[in-house]
Amino acid sequence: MPENPKYKKVFNQISRYSTVGLELGFSIAIGVIAGYYCDQWLNTTPWMTIFLLLCGVAAGFKRIYQALKSLEREQEEEDAAGQ
Repeated sequence: MPENPKYKKVFNQISRYSTVGLELGFSIAIGVIAGYYCDQWLNTTPWMTIFLLLCGVAAGFKRIYQALKSLEREQEEEDAAGQ
């Protein structure tokens, strides 16, 4: 049975964009962990944890924005090809 290219494209998009949530969570977790250890090393509790947490949140939202822009670009290309 031949594969339907439409379904293949949908599954490709699902797999690519389902990782965005994981990237957000991991970037926040890495920021908190790194901040905790920096606080222990520099004795600056809780400032490095807060700062690196905010850096992780910013990095996660930047990745979400990039993924949405990529999706929008693909949709525009598909619409232009269909006309």
